[in-house]
Amino acid sequence: MQVRAVGAALLGLSLVTFVAACDDDGSRVESGPASSTSTTSRRTECLAGARTTEQHRAAAAPAPPVALLTAVRSGAHGCFDRIVFDFRETPPGFTVGYQPGPFYRGESGQPLSIPGSSFLVVRLAPAAGIDLSQPDARPTYTGDRVITPPGLAHVRQIVNTEDFEAQMVWVIGVDGTRPFVVKAISDPTRVYVDIGS
Repeated sequence: MQVRAVGAALLGLSLVTFVAACDDDGSRVESGPASSTSTTSRRTECLAGARTTEQHRAAAAPAPPVALLTAVRSGAHGCFDRIVFDFRETPPGFTVGYQPGPFYRGESGQPLSIPGSSFLVVRLAPAAGIDLSQPDARPTYTGDRVITPPGLAHVRQIVNTEDFEAQMVWVIGVDGTRPFVVKAISDPTRVYVDIGS
């Protein structure tokens, strides 16, 4: 009986080791299984570790403070486009993956028309664009909620669909289901998504 229990514990430890990994910058990242198609591996040579399936990083326990968004930026970097979400102090947890539309704006239910043929949904939590810990609930993010970045190869538009109860959702309209890499770093504090060819 003890041998069976020890074997189960070792199997569990090996599974945890398989799922959890550290990025180049030392931040802990958990991700889904890599795509098994050889086409994807050929297309992702410029993005180490890229995949077209969902990526996830669990928020640390105990519950971290709400990460406050300050800016959303984008830029072209050779063979990939980068979308950067800048935060104060601590980066939030994230879940990123392709999802089909339609998309709606938060609680209002207003339908959104987002350019692109594929849609990369970025969920950030706990995160907000307003500092509710202050009496005046001052916005920390004052930028556009719909961003059409110039000069990018694949990204067509970046749209904020939700900022409610420490959940932020941004939808990135892309010209196809392209491989992507997501990382969170602490100095400077940001989460960025690289979308490749």
